[in-house]
Amino acid sequence: MRAAAFDYHAPQTIDEALKILARHGVESRILAGGQSLVPAMTARHARPAHIIDINRIGQAERPTISGGRLRIPPLMRHIDFAGGAVDGPLGLLMADLSHHVSTLPVRLRGTFCGAIAQAEPASEWCLASVVLGAEMVARSAGRGGRAIEAADFFETIQTTALADDEMLVEVQIPLLPAYARHGFYEVTPRAGSFALAMALVVYDEDEDEMSDVRLGIGAVEAVPRRIPEAEALLNHRPPSKRLFREVSEAVADLVQPMDDEFADPVWRRALTRTAVARALERSLRRPLDSAERP
Repeated sequence: MRAAAFDYHAPQTIDEALKILARHGVESRILAGGQSLVPAMTARHARPAHIIDINRIGQAERPTISGGRLRIPPLMRHIDFAGGAVDGPLGLLMADLSHHVSTLPVRLRGTFCGAIAQAEPASEWCLASVVLGAEMVARSAGRGGRAIEAADFFETIQTTALADDEMLVEVQIPLLPAYARHGFYEVTPRAGSFALAMALVVYDEDEDEMSDVRLGIGAVEAVPRRIPEAEALLNHRPPSKRLFREVSEAVADLVQPMDDEFADPVWRRALTRTAVARALERSLRRPLDSAERP
């Protein structure tokens, strides 16, 4: 099947792209990596009348660091994080997650901001943005820019707080302290397919205790979210197998899993338990020894 007919636009600047978007609104779609949009158009699940290709916009692929934040532009590709786009713990976390994004061809072409705007429940970047407290910077030609907290940005499956005339021009992620640690785990049916459950934990290493714990789940519910009850169980406690099992059980009880063609709620709940436990274990520099096991 071929895509339906559309008008093609290739703006040279973000301002030019926003003017085109303002003229055509809901009838237009932004094309960055195209790894979600193009297949949807080919299958005619999406039939935009106007395509706004932003790949000719200069300086849109280079991240910057200012004000204690990593600022990710609209054309930064998934693969760019693999080589360490930023130093320190945040760079290690982003590099780790980048290797889990779909397949190599998608990582080479797809963009971070495109994945955020697509708002797939199983997106590694959507989960990371929520756990790390990112801010999404949206702009329109008429109203200018606004910042949207990640927790408010994702509304439901493939639906965000972006208005029809707004473009996601930047994602800002706070840098992590030098002693921050992370653990990530996802359960997928096969390499490159959408995850059925994933978990990300980030915390500060304070001697033998975990502090400032942030733990979130993705691919389980319609949007990724943090689990404050689990964070409270982990905060200011030393890691142990017993604690990790307690937390993973608590998270599995708290979630409201989706019921779709990929997994029923009972299975997703069990996979959530596994994903949380293994993400916590992967946050450690070394496996727990026998003295630390229950």
